Amino acid sequence: MNMLKELEKRLISEPNNPDNATFKGLIQALCLKEAFDIAMLYELTYQDFELTMSVMKNWRLDRYTKTKVRLRELAGLPNA
Repeated sequence: MNMLKELEKRLISEPNNPDNATFKGLIQALCLKEAFDIAMLYELTYQDFELTMSVMKNWRLDRYTKTKVRLRELAGLPNA
């Protein structure tokens, strides 16, 4: 499954999951070039940790032109 679809599914299907704050915080930090407490990743399940690694890889590689826009939308951030 595409990383963005997996993340979107996770955020929508489990809106009250406290780990979603970590995903949103990471996305916000990437989009707005803010600091992020990487120790928060240690608290995630291995599957969620892998998802965050995928988010960072895709952000870094920016293979798909809409990756950054979709991530901003998932975190509720305005488009830049």
